[in-house]
Amino acid sequence: MTTTLIAPGAGWPEPTILDDLTPVATLVVRHDDVTVTDLPALFDADYPRVAEAAMDADLPLVGPALACYRGDPSGRFSIEIGFPVVAAANAGVGIDASHLPGGRIAVLTHSGPYDRLPDAWGRLMGFLAEQGVEPGEPYGEIYVTEPTPSTDPATLRTDLFVVLR
Repeated sequence: MTTTLIAPGAGWPEPTILDDLTPVATLVVRHDDVTVTDLPALFDADYPRVAEAAMDADLPLVGPALACYRGDPSGRFSIEIGFPVVAAANAGVGIDASHLPGGRIAVLTHSGPYDRLPDAWGRLMGFLAEQGVEPGEPYGEIYVTEPTPSTDPATLRTDLFVVLR
């Protein structure tokens, strides 16, 4: 059975280390020199753009929206915003092929509003410190529950992941 970061069911309610994950093709928009305050506008612009490009390129989406980060999340960092797709391929200007990482990865599922994600990241990083495991890059979030104006924030599910060194 192939194991990836696209988790069915409840995900990982407790921090967990997964081994030998298979990479998953993604279609993304990349940005460098980003801060946390930039994210809402980038997400609002890029997710629809990537979804449309995937449809135009006949690359079916195979999972929920995601964001992969490199760099210091409290400062400036790089981000890939997009979706997992059936196969790796570029799909237009500024829409690039990439992948969710494979290998050894730590994961945690956060249930609740996005403003509580820092607490979930703290739990995951605390777990890694307790285990004596060093986080690497990329790290990211998979937004399993699509947020809508009528979505109760308490019902949002976000899967966190970080590649391990």
